[in-house]
Amino acid sequence: MTRFTALTILLFTVCGAKAQSDLELNRDSIIGWQYISNPLNAKVIYKPVKSQDGGVYSVWQQQASDLLINWIQQSYLPRGLVMRTIAKNDERWYLDGNGPLHSYGVNFLGYSTHFVKGKIDLHCCEQGQRLVAGFNDFPGSFIKGFNPGGMYFFAEQAQFASGDDDAQLSKENIDKSIQPNLYNYRTYLDHYHNNGQQVFKMGVVVPKNGEWPFKPVLVKDAVAYIQQQMATYPGIMQKNPYSVEPLKKNLERLKPYYNEVVKLNASYNYDNGINDGNGHYLLNSEAIINGKGSNKTFPEYNILVSTTQQTIDQTKTDGPLWMYFNLTPAIVNLEGNPAKFDTKFGTGISHMIYSLLNNFNFDFVAKWLAQPDTRKTMVYTPLKIPAKSTGNILVVPTAVSATSSEKNKDPNTILYLYEDFEGYPVGFLSAKGWHTHGRDGHSVENVTLNKINGKSGKWVSIPDMYTFYPDFNKPLGSSFTVNYDLYFGNDVQSNRTPLYFRLDTKDPNKSNPIDLHDINREGFQFAIAMSGETETSKRFMSTSSNEIIGKVKIPAFKANDIAHISISIKGAVVAIAVNGKEIMRDENVIPSGKIFKRYGWYCGVPGVHLGNIEIRK
Repeated sequence: MTRFTALTILLFTVCGAKAQSDLELNRDSIIGWQYISNPLNAKVIYKPVKSQDGGVYSVWQQQASDLLINWIQQSYLPRGLVMRTIAKNDERWYLDGNGPLHSYGVNFLGYSTHFVKGKIDLHCCEQGQRLVAGFNDFPGSFIKGFNPGGMYFFAEQAQFASGDDDAQLSKENIDKSIQPNLYNYRTYLDHYHNNGQQVFKMGVVVPKNGEWPFKPVLVKDAVAYIQQQMATYPGIMQKNPYSVEPLKKNLERLKPYYNEVVKLNASYNYDNGINDGNGHYLLNSEAIINGKGSNKTFPEYNILVSTTQQTIDQTKTDGPLWMYFNLTPAIVNLEGNPAKFDTKFGTGISHMIYSLLNNFNFDFVAKWLAQPDTRKTMVYTPLKIPAKSTGNILVVPTAVSATSSEKNKDPNTILYLYEDFEGYPVGFLSAKGWHTHGRDGHSVENVTLNKINGKSGKWVSIPDMYTFYPDFNKPLGSSFTVNYDLYFGNDVQSNRTPLYFRLDTKDPNKSNPIDLHDINREGFQFAIAMSGETETSKRFMSTSSNEIIGKVKIPAFKANDIAHISISIKGAVVAIAVNGKEIMRDENVIPSGKIFKRYGWYCGVPGVHLGNIEIRK
């Protein structure tokens, strides 16, 4: 039976003092709203304010914008995002898309969290739109200067666009209306892929009483409107004679699709139609894509819709007709299906969108819009209270094994490290002092701890394409030994896939985390596979050194075998032993004047486990 020694209060204090890496702070920190540079003023005295388009933001409309901000802040606590600026009403970006509609609301501006040496950097990055919400904001673009019959035309985002068929959508678990709590509202979902990754653009409109005041336009009606506009303003074609024949051909092409709703090219600039120089424009028939087929790579498109002067006038009153939540404004995209959001590691944009979709009370907004007489007594409550801490709970060991206790009394070990992970619970390991670094610099996943029958300690399984490494609290110096064990399980899919160990010379305080998925640039590397194939690599690009590779074949291991690895560094000499037998030696492993400063392990095979790590002087 393994003997354990309870940890003292002092050891708990020391473990608790170990900081997370900047990467983990960027990921896990619930930033909240503490860094907003212009928070709402509770004592503000509202006065009517003129808008840039000559209208007026009434006292009520300004109060409504502040209410919306308050609802959002109750529903979402930023994680992995620093929200720095609240842009309200006229301060908001890209208002031209609303055209003559009078809208009011908020843009939240900010950037991804950036920690440096444990402290947040508030001057690191350029601010961008992260969230847009407003009353009477339009989900698309106004079509400038095209108003036959006194009507107003807009290009509304398609409610669903995808390059995939229904079978593929079902396989990918795509809900065309985003999720059930939004089925009563008008949702917008654009689904595509980028290098195999699911990517989404999405928004939600809550119309007053469920009434959307924009009507889809059929192709035959759009053709009639174009002809009506030309007849009313003949100067349009007189100024653009080169467009006469192309327009005629385009209108002729559309005849088979007369009974379809007009689909518009999403990338078309609706301010660039041909015009007479006096503000009268023509809807560009080339932008109508009916009959042209869909683009599977870029499937998004718009729908031509119309509304009346009555709608325009109503938006100027203190009774908003709808609220629009643009969850992915401008260059913001959601990567990964929101239905499969990682509640433990989800951060940044994905965490924001998930929080708002599941916490924000859209039903309350619907009642608030529909019941103006009782608004003053309505109290907003989010569907769910946002979490005030990360789901990635950092743990400290509750006990220490007798082996670990003995090792850490050894003056040659205590300077560096010994860890058998015995005191940690089985399962995902998220511990202060130990880290994983993903292949792309921001993906996150914990290693898994396993208890193996008949083997001492607990054993680490490293997720594919991740590097596992500890805090580098003390310099390694010029002479040290790294010992670790590998356990080969019976579920190793390929016995030729190695586990890598790398030493490099980069300063851990000035460099990105060590990444063994990247090539060896400034260090020495040892790899060993269950097949008995081993390999060393040394390369130091800063001294123009070419990579030097050495290979040695040793007897293969069987399932349930353990390999004891020992890598001894003495100045420029390295000796590698497996199960007590030296298999490689290099008398010049590192250039003069350099010392190793970091180390880590990497393996893409779950059945190969790492344990009993010891770094000795």
